[in-house]
Amino acid sequence: MRNVKEEDLIKATNTFAIELYSQLRESEKNLFFSPFSIFTALAMVYAGARGSTANQMEQALHFNLEQHQFHMALKKLLRILRSEESYKDTELSIANLLCVKEGYDLLEKFLWVIEDNYDAPIWKLDFSLVEESCAKINAWVAEQTRGKIENILDSIDTEMRLILINAIYFKGMWEKTFDKKYTKDEHFTLISGEKLLVPMMHQTKNFSYLEDEQFQILEMPYKENLIFGTREQISMVIFLPKQFKSLSGLESLLTIEKIEDYLSRLHEQYTQKVKVFFPRFTIKMKYKLTKYLSDLGINEVFTKNADFSGISKEPVIFISDFIHKAFVEVNERGTEAAAATAIAVVGASIGPRKEPPIFRADHPFIFLIQDSQTKTILFIGKLMNPKE
Repeated sequence: MRNVKEEDLIKATNTFAIELYSQLRESEKNLFFSPFSIFTALAMVYAGARGSTANQMEQALHFNLEQHQFHMALKKLLRILRSEESYKDTELSIANLLCVKEGYDLLEKFLWVIEDNYDAPIWKLDFSLVEESCAKINAWVAEQTRGKIENILDSIDTEMRLILINAIYFKGMWEKTFDKKYTKDEHFTLISGEKLLVPMMHQTKNFSYLEDEQFQILEMPYKENLIFGTREQISMVIFLPKQFKSLSGLESLLTIEKIEDYLSRLHEQYTQKVKVFFPRFTIKMKYKLTKYLSDLGINEVFTKNADFSGISKEPVIFISDFIHKAFVEVNERGTEAAAATAIAVVGASIGPRKEPPIFRADHPFIFLIQDSQTKTILFIGKLMNPKE
């Protein structure tokens, strides 16, 4: 049973996920990122923020806990989510890194918060040695993401004070795998109406499923994960518009309240047999997040007006850049994903059927990868073109 502090924290992370999605989305392009990874990196910044800078982060990120309670709640959530290395069918690794320009002395309290709650190494780097610093950071990210994220940094501005790097890696085998012999090339219809031939996987098995007049929702779980002796499950939830040109209408429904309602109703359903057609795909993305975070109201941290007096006694310290890179591959066996840096009522599935419903993801859709127990959104994406 989670306590109120943890419930508030999870609500904040998921609200941030949907709000950042609304900033990053472009109508006809694929999208994929880890809001939880970005949120965690921002939480480390928050540990040293004071005054108006801290207030701004609290408002933009929907924090409603005092600093100590917030970091303790996030520490507990990170512990719940991180998988044991010995359990390989499903693996979730979350790592954080804080790089500081040489010459900036960090306060002991800040060091303690970062090391105790986030298990983050703190590196002091000579940013004037650009190639050496980039190579060290890139090697760390590649290691944390099993080689899926490479060269997150191309260069470093010597005026940078802090560089935050966050890395999250997930590899999950479907609880119900797709048989490759049923995969065949079928048409995927783009928003423009153009049709592409893509490898379409197929299976007919029991899943949690919902539908209404506008869209279908399907949950495909991964094999259970072992966390401190208990079983934890991660799943992919797909929001599929019934008409291929209606994705923008679906996106307008993506408020945190509505998503929570949809997911709650989905989890209340008995599983039922569903004919699933789902494309194989890979998405790779890289974002410089400064502008998008500023548009969400987190802007003071990127200026010389930032108050990071909880990090260092230095009079001028600010975040020079915030980079996030993400990768996802979906195939018959499962998913591999990595990243560095008044409610509308959905009805239950319609009564008994003679034939199972057909869930044919042959046009653009939105998908989440979430921890089913805590309801934390780990990744969020949009597939517009499987061949991009």
